[in-house]
Amino acid sequence: MANFSRIFVTVLIALIMTSCSTTRSMTKQSNELIKPEQFAVDRMAGIDRSVALGPKLDLTQKEITSTRERVRIDKQEQKNYIDIGDGGGRQFPVSLNFENVNIRDAMSMFSEVTGVNILVGDDVDGKVTAKLENVPWDTGLDSVLKMKGLAKHVDNTANIIRIHKRDVLIEHEEYDRKRIQDLRKTLEAQNSVKPLYTEIFKLFYTKAEIIKAEIEGLLGSSSSTSEGTEGGSTGIGITVDSRLNSIIVKTTEQELDLISKLIGQLDVRTKQVLIEAFIVEANDDFRKELGTRLGYNATNLGNIDGDRFGVSSSGVIGESSGAPTIGTTTGNVTNLAAAGATSGIGFLLNSTSSALKIELTAMESEGVTKILSNPRVFTLNNEKAIVKQGWEIAYPVTSDGELSYEFKEAMLIMTVTPSIVGDGNIILDIVIEKKDADTSKEVPPIQSESITTKLLVKDGTVVVIGGVRKQKLIDSTDKVPWLADVPIIGNLFKHKKDTDQNEELLIFIAPRVI
Repeated sequence: MANFSRIFVTVLIALIMTSCSTTRSMTKQSNELIKPEQFAVDRMAGIDRSVALGPKLDLTQKEITSTRERVRIDKQEQKNYIDIGDGGGRQFPVSLNFENVNIRDAMSMFSEVTGVNILVGDDVDGKVTAKLENVPWDTGLDSVLKMKGLAKHVDNTANIIRIHKRDVLIEHEEYDRKRIQDLRKTLEAQNSVKPLYTEIFKLFYTKAEIIKAEIEGLLGSSSSTSEGTEGGSTGIGITVDSRLNSIIVKTTEQELDLISKLIGQLDVRTKQVLIEAFIVEANDDFRKELGTRLGYNATNLGNIDGDRFGVSSSGVIGESSGAPTIGTTTGNVTNLAAAGATSGIGFLLNSTSSALKIELTAMESEGVTKILSNPRVFTLNNEKAIVKQGWEIAYPVTSDGELSYEFKEAMLIMTVTPSIVGDGNIILDIVIEKKDADTSKEVPPIQSESITTKLLVKDGTVVVIGGVRKQKLIDSTDKVPWLADVPIIGNLFKHKKDTDQNEELLIFIAPRVI
């Protein structure tokens, strides 16, 4: 009777523990699985190490930089063959009173008052009556000329104003335009007989083709891009030597000096940028596994010795750092806790006449934050950089009865183009793709996650550019047929698993100007 009471008490304890454990705990919702601020601080030391191991530059010649400072390369005065202005010059008011005065005498008075040379054409005649009070002298002159149907031509350089009838002045201006064209042709002919010089410019930081295009866009050229061919007989002749990254220029000495100044400003060292990304995942797996397994040997059902039942934590049911142990007699009490459990409890009942095995397991495990990938790359300012990490998976393809394979990428790809602003910030044009293949299936499907963005980031900081948070609730039950459906003791033959899982994926970017 005493043995039966012990068995009954043991089963009752098991049922109570199972009932308590099968009650699902509320999902443990953490406000933040990943702490962005702390993560950024933790990664700064690693970023500094990446910079220290990165490309080294020779800074013996200190680079002179200026922010938003205009640099004037050259000044070239254009020949002003005829300056048709508004006759402005020095402004001041005048007061005049003309009463039936000859137009020529009126213009002479204007010349004396203003100090401007005024010439009146032979086609101008007639009288004028006008009264002007405190008006700008040029406005008064225009009003008088308009009233008489006359027009003026201004040469500010010579300080001369010519007065004509409108049709006569138009004829004069047409003549002047033709004269300008003839003068320009004459000057071009004179320049064409100037001696031409040939000079080789070695480029260090910029491709020769780019410098050639810049020079042609500014000065024009009759050059050829093929190696070893000369330009035309006029204009600037530019030849590109790709092997030496040089340009060969044939032109006048004055234009060679200008080209040399241009190259000095354009062919400068480009800054480098380290871009480091951290793809971080946190799993909040709050899992409780409940189950009881019973092993029964019907041939030897006997007594359970009192000293062979116990628990591992000083005689009370509790947690242990590893797999929990039961009792003190190793031959009869065995650890039945699930492998890998971080905490749990289990026990074995045994006798010389029977084998009755009962196990209760409650396991709780929480996921930890981990870095899935940490791609990093150095690149020049405004130059695209690509980093790939992963596999190419072969997919069989049958075409016309022939078997071939098509490869698809299952990898992490980071594509980034940095642009240094100059005020301590960097513009990042960035694409991050994460493609994972499910290799457990015969034809592995590929799951793709990507972020495409363009943003402004402070140099030397770590920022989050995006992320995904997902939650999954999973309930599952494993049971022994028939026995699991028996009232009261049926729970001893069931294994329940309730999973509340939170997943958070964040992408950190850390740019650093070198």
